Amino acid sequence: MTRPDRHDKARWIASGLPDAVATIMFRDGTLPPPHAARWYDSSLTTDEIVEFRRAGRPAPDEAFAASLEARGLPTDPMFVAAWTGFDSGRILDAIDRGFTSGEQFTPWAGTDADITEVEQLAALGTFDGVDPGKALAQLRSGHTPDEIAFALEAGLKTKKAAAWMSRGLSAAAARDWSAEGFSASKAAKWIEVVDDPVVAGSLRLFGFGVDDARDRRPEGGWSIHAVRRHVALDAGATDDVADEWASTSLPDRKLARWVASGVRPVDAGVWRSFEFDPDEASAWAAQGLAPEDAADWRRAGVDPEIAARRRDAGVRPTVVDD
Repeated sequence: MTRPDRHDKARWIASGLPDAVATIMFRDGTLPPPHAARWYDSSLTTDEIVEFRRAGRPAPDEAFAASLEARGLPTDPMFVAAWTGFDSGRILDAIDRGFTSGEQFTPWAGTDADITEVEQLAALGTFDGVDPGKALAQLRSGHTPDEIAFALEAGLKTKKAAAWMSRGLSAAAARDWSAEGFSASKAAKWIEVVDDPVVAGSLRLFGFGVDDARDRRPEGGWSIHAVRRHVALDAGATDDVADEWASTSLPDRKLARWVASGVRPVDAGVWRSFEFDPDEASAWAAQGLAPEDAADWRRAGVDPEIAARRRDAGVRPTVVDD
C-alpha cells in the first residue's frame, strides 16, 4: 500500500478489497476505501476504471452494469461515456425507448418520446425555437412531420399547414401571402394573376377582385407602380401625369382623393406637410395660392377667397407665432 493507505489501514481492510487490488489498482491513494470498493464491484477492468476516472465519470454500480448486460449492451467506458450527463436510471429509460446515446436523447429528455417518434420528427431538422414537447404533441394529435415542419418554416399554426400544402404552395409562399392577410384558398387564386403578395394586397385594397385584376392586367403585369397608376387614371389623372402620381409618397388609401383634388402631383406632399387634407388643398389651390402661403393665411384665420383678394391687393398675412 502507499503511505496514505497505511494511515487508514483499518478502513481498507473493512472495504473487503484484496491487498493486491488495493496495492495495484489504487496505488495513488486518492480514492477513499468505500469508493475504491464501489469501483471494484463495478466489474470493470483496471484499464476501464482508469478511463472512467480520467473522464471524470463516477463508478457505475453493479446493478446498472447488470441491467446493461441484461439488455445485451456493453458496460465498457466508451459506451457509458456516450451518456454523459445522465444517471443510470435515465440512461436505462432512454435505452428502453430506443435511444443509443446521450447526444441523441438530450433534445427529448424532457419528453416521453420514443425513438420511432423522434425519427419521424427528424423532418423538423434544426429549426430554431422548436419545442420538442409541442412538436411531439402535434405528432400524436395526427399531424404529419411534414406539416409540422411546414408550419414552423411558414410561421403558421400547424392546423393550417395542410391547406397550403394541398395547393402546392411552398412554406415561403405561405409565410409571405399569409402576412398580407390571404388565406390559402385566396392566395392560390391570386397567385395565378400576380406573383407578389404585396401587389395582390394593393389590388385588393383598391377594390380589385381576382377576375378584375386578371381582365385589367397591364401588358407588363401588375406592380405597385402599375396599380397606383391605374388608380390615378381612374381618379381623373391624365395619362401624362399618371406616372407622376403613381411615384408620389402618398399613402395608397389617400391617393385617389389627392388626384381628384386637382393639385399638382409635385405639390401634394407639400400640402400634406402643412396638414391640409385633399378638399382643403383643392380650395386653396383653386385660388392660385401655394401651400406655404395658404398655410400662413390659414394661421391668420383667413379663408381662401378672402386671402386671394388680399393677396391681389398686395396684402400679406399677419401671422402670430404660436
